[in-house]
Amino acid sequence: MIRNYFTIAIRNFLRNKNYTLVNILGLSIGITSCIIIFLLITYDLRFDKFHSNYKRIYRVVREVKSASGIQNSAVTPYPFARAFREDFSDIPLVTQFHFKSDGFVSLGVEKQEVEEILFADSMFFDVFDFGVISGNPSKDLGEPNKAFLTESLAAKLRLATGDKIRLDNKLELDVVGIVKDPPRNSHIRYTMVISMPSFTKEFFGWPVDHWGLISAGFSYLVLPENVSEQQITNRFKDFVKKYYEPEEAQQNTYQLQSLKEIHFDTRYSETPGHVPNVKLSDLFVLGVLGLFILIIACINFINLATALAVKKSKEIGIRKTLGARRIQLTTYFLTETLILTLFSIVISLGLVEWTLPWLRGFVEKELYVNLYTDPSLIIFLILLTFAATLFSGFYPAIILSGFDPVAVLKNKITAQGSSSSSVRRMLIIFQFIIAQVMIIGTLVVTDQMKYFNSKPLGFNQQAIVNVSLPKNDKAILDNFRTRLESNSSIRHVSFAVGAPTASTNIGTGFNLADKGLTENFGVDIKTVDYYYKDTYDLKLKAGRWFYESEAKRAADTTLKNDERYVFVVNEAAARKLGVSDPEELVNKRISVGLDDISAPVIGVTEDFHASTLRDEIHPIVMVIYPSLYFDAGISITTADMPGTVDFIQKNWNELFPEYYFHYEFLDQHIADLYRNEARQLVLFRIFSGISIFIGCLGLLGLVSFMANQKLKEVGVRKVFGASVSSILFLFSKEFIRLVVIAFLLAAPLSWFIMNKWLENFAYHIDIPWSVFAIGLGVTIVIALLTVSYRSLRAGLANPVDSLRSE
Repeated sequence: MIRNYFTIAIRNFLRNKNYTLVNILGLSIGITSCIIIFLLITYDLRFDKFHSNYKRIYRVVREVKSASGIQNSAVTPYPFARAFREDFSDIPLVTQFHFKSDGFVSLGVEKQEVEEILFADSMFFDVFDFGVISGNPSKDLGEPNKAFLTESLAAKLRLATGDKIRLDNKLELDVVGIVKDPPRNSHIRYTMVISMPSFTKEFFGWPVDHWGLISAGFSYLVLPENVSEQQITNRFKDFVKKYYEPEEAQQNTYQLQSLKEIHFDTRYSETPGHVPNVKLSDLFVLGVLGLFILIIACINFINLATALAVKKSKEIGIRKTLGARRIQLTTYFLTETLILTLFSIVISLGLVEWTLPWLRGFVEKELYVNLYTDPSLIIFLILLTFAATLFSGFYPAIILSGFDPVAVLKNKITAQGSSSSSVRRMLIIFQFIIAQVMIIGTLVVTDQMKYFNSKPLGFNQQAIVNVSLPKNDKAILDNFRTRLESNSSIRHVSFAVGAPTASTNIGTGFNLADKGLTENFGVDIKTVDYYYKDTYDLKLKAGRWFYESEAKRAADTTLKNDERYVFVVNEAAARKLGVSDPEELVNKRISVGLDDISAPVIGVTEDFHASTLRDEIHPIVMVIYPSLYFDAGISITTADMPGTVDFIQKNWNELFPEYYFHYEFLDQHIADLYRNEARQLVLFRIFSGISIFIGCLGLLGLVSFMANQKLKEVGVRKVFGASVSSILFLFSKEFIRLVVIAFLLAAPLSWFIMNKWLENFAYHIDIPWSVFAIGLGVTIVIALLTVSYRSLRAGLANPVDSLRSE
């Protein structure tokens, strides 16, 4: 019987080639989208699951309370692990490491830039299941000047166990082993693991045994089976009191964060690797999007199948007359659908394989289709096959198998049956709702991205080159500035902790000196120089900028801290201190946590965005502090930018010959901050196009069928003088009405969804009415073009041909 069903189904497909092509094409594209979305979602859901202790690994995190509110931090002081092992001896597996985002390795005269470096202790590879190829990490990571390289870095640098390297021209290291590259779905990334005893004040520049130093240290532990997360959290209270001053102990609360939550918890901005966190809600939206695209493809099938009911009605009538039961007919029609779906699945797998190379590079995720090693993908394809088959085929099968054979054989079944035509209208409306929501959503995301690119940030970002500084030696930096300023293409040179949007700010607290710590607020410290304002074109709101002579006073170690420094703050800092008029803050003394400096405010700048537009503008205190200059900001003309960069590199190499030259343009750095939103926009456009294309396929197939059904009606109308335009209107008016109905439902839905998305940004657009007008207009135009293509052929046809048989 199944063989018979299969044979007849193939014959029907060949007999109705256009119907078959539209359905297979629509289903294939829809299923391709679903498979890709499944790969994207499962990639993130599988993060860190390769560790054998996945369910029992926790990261130690902190809540820091201040007058600004509660701040969440994933980093811990560097003495934490040693103290924790002493006070929590019942927790045997505890590891701590420092993450260094980049550095350079010297191999004789050759220098190579290296990203994602870890300084880890001897328990790192006991807590985590990262593969070790050679060496003994449990021993070597407990000794100074030892390094393990990943396979890829060892191959790139052509190094092996026993070789020696030099990191950042400061640290001599012995290569004692090779480890496997961490999986791409790990939130911890590294190319080199260096022993923690190598992480010293001499290398880092700060005392690493100080509880007040918070930089990039991360602590993890494995909870034994008999110890709960809450038990450790409760014991942290006494732990904090023991190692912190009473006032600091009240502000710091230690907690545990499960490994399975880390990749999806966006409260913590610090990460041991260049891996952005994702929201589970974003994955849910992505899954719903895939479901909707599949539904659109299935709707095409339902609409065409019910529209073809008349052509199949006589076959059904004869089968029922010969004794076929309804369940047999239902099974037969579902088998037809299953065959089409299986064809589509095979085509989809080919399309996915063709798409993945581009997609991997675009989303920077390792996405592969491997049916042999990925059982979840096989299960998903099976479920997808049955879901598509049942959703596409069940309703048409029930409708077709329920025809009365007497009515069928007396030609009383028409394609315009009230029940099936009403269902088709509702399904078309649903298709248009999804299409219009996608179009409006794409327009809103586009407008928000334009807003990102056009909104003034409060500083100049064009034609500025940022170059890392390996040394803070005043004589060398002065020489560097003099050399660069001799080039007419270079306008300004400034030394600082970083550009206005750099993530290298120093986070601490600040308060009005006469209020004390009772009103202490979080603040970002930017170490700058006299030239910083002109280089980045900062605007003063009150007071003045630094004098050039104040740099000499800041460098005079014979003076007390309170005599060496003065501050310039932004408007946000003034507001945070309760000062409404910036002029009132000038000459008032404030205290900051950096070296516990208390000094007067000499000026207030206009607010500028020191991070992305996702965040409110934070309070910023600027101070001349030469020992914390890590970056040179160089404003250049646009006349010969490559030549100017070459000039900068030449002079840099002459002054820092033993270091690696690294630079980036500030505007490119800012664009990279919105890379995730840019990807969302591209994906929105792709999936919008897919949903519209699939909907148009179904619409084209449906209009083609209607045109065939109305050939004689069109012929009669033309004989009685109907114009081509009136024929077009005959076919179009119904679909335009459905588009308008869909818009009335899609407009409030898309407004709600996109407003929720915009709430992720502290600074965003207001959704303009024009996006709804464009969404409606685009849908109407697309529907008209689709309908007109086939209805125009019907309108131009010779009526004699259609009426010849009458």
